[in-house]
Amino acid sequence: MSSWKSRRRRFCVSGCCVALLALFSCLSSCGKFFPPLTSGGGGSSGGGSTSGDYLFAGNLGTSPLTIAGFTIANSALSATSGGPWSVSLEPTSLAITPDDTYLYMGSAAGGIYVFTISSTGALTLANNGTPVASGVEPSVLRVDPTGKWLLGADAFAGEAYVFQIGTGGALTAISSSVVTLNATVPATDLEITPSGNYAFVADGTAGIYTLSFNSTTGALAQVNSVLSPKQTGDADYGMAIAPSGNLLFAAETGIGAVRVFTISASGVLAETAGSPVSTGTGPYAVLVDSTGSYVYVANRTTGTISAFLLTNTGALTAISGSPFTTGSLPVAMVEDKSDSYIAVICAGGNPDLQVFKFNSSTAGALQAFATAATGTDPTEASSLAATH
Repeated sequence: MSSWKSRRRRFCVSGCCVALLALFSCLSSCGKFFPPLTSGGGGSSGGGSTSGDYLFAGNLGTSPLTIAGFTIANSALSATSGGPWSVSLEPTSLAITPDDTYLYMGSAAGGIYVFTISSTGALTLANNGTPVASGVEPSVLRVDPTGKWLLGADAFAGEAYVFQIGTGGALTAISSSVVTLNATVPATDLEITPSGNYAFVADGTAGIYTLSFNSTTGALAQVNSVLSPKQTGDADYGMAIAPSGNLLFAAETGIGAVRVFTISASGVLAETAGSPVSTGTGPYAVLVDSTGSYVYVANRTTGTISAFLLTNTGALTAISGSPFTTGSLPVAMVEDKSDSYIAVICAGGNPDLQVFKFNSSTAGALQAFATAATGTDPTEASSLAATH
């Protein structure tokens, strides 16, 4: 099997590799202006949850390959004790179970590994160091809201698939839940609705697939037709779903914008009036905050984050001060466990990891908080996950 680093060169748009870098204490009372929504979800089988506020970043460029860990505590960003942790394959995707017990690392070089997360944020490679799934090359992994299922989409095979999460983080493939996607382009993102009924897969120039999902049986199937990019040659990358579950946001290059869709009860996507909304060049990752009040788009080419106020209808209005400057090639964003910070990793570094807090005077505006190297530069930070 050829390495992911060599194979990823096959997928480029406008000179920028898009094959998968897919695919990351000012509380709500001091900056967000809205109380956080309560989210449901159970836990995976296995150990207890951790109470810490942790971030994990996968590095493609370090030697050895690593996952770096960080904690946000006492108004500071610090490296987690014991890290970074060496891994045998390029960490192209990270996913954490809702109870913060397990971290899954998927590699487009082939396979999925599982780590246990301790109460201090330290990682321990489980399953005797061997993969919990083989024969897959995931570019993106997501755990469903119940914590019982791990969904993935492939970088090369053009497939989406489901694994059941068992004791110790073990995975059992649901062979009947393999959905064929476009095999000529890599999947770039996969997002699951809060209800767990639908999953959407962004597949670059192929567009967006709508999949039904049964969180009781693990059944996955394509429904509706594939939603094409706005114009020929465009590509859909990162996506995000509002906490309400009725809005989907997709970053699309070419038009340099974020597209906004309503999600019907049957999973049908309908573009809203006023969509698409212009961002910076090369929109790549999208994040909706936990309150459903703000939308953030990381612009890979320009090295910025475009920030918007969000209404119930899906209308977006630029936030004062937007766009906010990041390092080089921002590729993933997450909101931290306290819902007080937004972290972004930059594949081009300068810095590798950048954390913003919510501005206390301007709703939704981002304020620089801390930065960190995720390894010895250039790290090519590619994937990001946060505890819940």
